[in-house]
Amino acid sequence: MSWHDLVPSGQTWVIWLVQALLAAGLIALLAGAITRLLSAIPVVGPVLAVAVRMLFSNYEKWLSERVPKLAEQAVLATEEKWRKVGSQYDPAARAQAKLQEAMEALQQMAPGLPRDLAQKQIEAALARIRAMGMEQKVGGGK
Repeated sequence: MSWHDLVPSGQTWVIWLVQALLAAGLIALLAGAITRLLSAIPVVGPVLAVAVRMLFSNYEKWLSERVPKLAEQAVLATEEKWRKVGSQYDPAARAQAKLQEAMEALQQMAPGLPRDLAQKQIEAALARIRAMGMEQKVGGGK
């Protein structure tokens, strides 16, 4: 085993960066700045600030908890569908078609999710599923 086996691919780094930004609270910082601006508005400002804070916290929770679960469901459903089809297609074309199909399924389950974020979530879900499969293979071989 070399150290290259422990270092993820380039696309995984991007996914980790998005998840780190969520963990670091970048969305919370943005919400704080916007609520400070809104609270300066006389009379309705404090009410608008509370509403925006609630929206941002719900969006952050949705991004960090709900969307990854939906992405895993989309990946598993797509894998199951393509497993029934068999290996009639070129592997590269098959992988691209599976990615597109999983992204479309995720966007149907999470309307309003930007396409680039949907792709990153699908790739992250695929990496998590593959990692779980690798752990099962390693654990089962002992």
